[in-house]
Amino acid sequence: MPVGSPSVSVVVPLYDMASSVRASVASALAQTYSDFELIVVDDGSRDGGGAIVESMGDPRVRVLRQENAGVSAARNAGIIASRAPWVALLDADDRWEHRHLEQLIAAAGSAAVVGAFSNSFRESQPGRPSVPAACPAGLVEDYFAFALANGGYPIATTSVMLRRSNAVAAGLFPPGKRMGEDTDMWCRLACRGPFFYNAALSATYSDLPSDTGVTRNLKHKAEFPPFAERLPAMLARGEVPLRLRRSARRYANFLLLEYARQLLDRDEAAEARRVLMTHCSPLADPLRFARRFVRTMPGGGAVYRAFRGREAGLGSVLDKDSRRA
Repeated sequence: MPVGSPSVSVVVPLYDMASSVRASVASALAQTYSDFELIVVDDGSRDGGGAIVESMGDPRVRVLRQENAGVSAARNAGIIASRAPWVALLDADDRWEHRHLEQLIAAAGSAAVVGAFSNSFRESQPGRPSVPAACPAGLVEDYFAFALANGGYPIATTSVMLRRSNAVAAGLFPPGKRMGEDTDMWCRLACRGPFFYNAALSATYSDLPSDTGVTRNLKHKAEFPPFAERLPAMLARGEVPLRLRRSARRYANFLLLEYARQLLDRDEAAEARRVLMTHCSPLADPLRFARRFVRTMPGGGAVYRAFRGREAGLGSVLDKDSRRA
């Protein structure tokens, strides 16, 4: 790295988030750890969000502009332009607590890791963290097993800091994908080395509907997510380390079952049934497979909704996300 370069590059992809980007960038500029640059990649915004960032007047901030190419291309452009050995990701409608970077730098420096991530929570559900509070901080040698044991999606894009060299060597984020591009990246990085998990709840990510976020994604036909192709292909080619293959197969099956659920939520039962029968293993996760399979049958949706209603009436204390069918 050049002399005088920062320790961390913060990369913020921006597309039509003028209403929230100031607060997001401000949460980064208010960090207790200050040795960073902040790169906002304006991905063809039409609402002046890039100008809002420039008006904040902090010398650590750079705004790069490009034609609209999607969130993966914007993140990749920021990573390529970064000058630091570590890259922390922050979406333009998300926020960090003041010690987020300080804690990740301390965690990442304790071991040879591909990245470090904190605990996080959704804006709509601040009382429920991504990783159960009882899970201790520590080295994550097997990310696939860790994910399966902790809700399936322990890393939020806004909660992670990556070693730049590993992110580049892994191939960066898959351009042109609207959903699942982040999970695909974590799976590829997990095959290159361990992560470090910091249990501090230091990142908040937005999951509220907007024309540029959740609502926009739901307007499109569900596409086969990149991880659903890549992780099974890596397993078939022997590119997953031997010690991780068993958990990687289970996690790949879990992700495909989740994709089937997304299809069912969009009323695409025939395609969901095809995914279940072609790509999923009933024996690897029989209960989750059965729940999805029932929903693909005529009248199955009504049976499923009745079951869920009865379950809610019994006051189940299980985490509903982990059982979501």
